Amino acid sequence: MVTIKEKAVNRVALPERVLQFGEGNFLRAFIDWMLHRMNSEDLFNGETVVVQPLEKGLVDLLNEQDGLYTLFLRGIQDGKEINQHELITSISRGINPYKDWNAYLETAANPDMRFVVSNTTEAGIVYVQEARPQDQCPASFPAKLTAWLAERFRIFDGSTESGLVFLPC
Repeated sequence: MVTIKEKAVNRVALPERVLQFGEGNFLRAFIDWMLHRMNSEDLFNGETVVVQPLEKGLVDLLNEQDGLYTLFLRGIQDGKEINQHELITSISRGINPYKDWNAYLETAANPDMRFVVSNTTEAGIVYVQEARPQDQCPASFPAKLTAWLAERFRIFDGSTESGLVFLPC
């Protein structure tokens, strides 16, 4: 039997295919867990770049763990109670755009990037009139996403091949 430590050490880097806004428990236990499972079955072949949506967040902690975390799954499956834990390996890294705006924008140049995930609520999807100096992270989710999309459009010269699938949660 392969131990959790061996899984982490023998981890194979996959292409970054998902840009995820939010590093909280919900997305990690829902989206990232499903991606992990699909990767284990050779159905997806990709990893997630997690973008910290607020100035104070958790990506530093996530990066300290190399994007790895343990998911505890409890419930009923096929009529039987389950209580499992699993090392999730689908996150490649986290980016804090407030500290490294350029690293965030650089992900737009990745031709493998195909999915954008967020669980931003209606409170976060509002127009905020803000003057944003060039090369700095705006406060609102729509402004962050718009800047990223504009960068991707510029880099790929508007090619439809660089299109994305949005998965709002």
